[in-house]
Amino acid sequence: MPSKPENYGTMDYIEEMDRILDELNVLRRGLGRFDRKERFTITKAMESIRALKERSKRYGLRLGMLSEDDV
Repeated sequence: MPSKPENYGTMDYIEEMDRILDELNVLRRGLGRFDRKERFTITKAMESIRALKERSKRYGLRLGMLSEDDV
């Protein structure tokens, strides 16, 4: 089983996930109508990253690395 990154559950990790989501969103919006399959694939990847981000938030809250105000 792979280990979690060292900064997993911290604000830095969550901000990095947000940056990745922003970059993917720019890429997805730049694709045209004929790239619908690629847009769908990027959208599904974004959904997966959002789920990982939420899991990281819960982990950070549980271990006390984050507070309710942070998220």
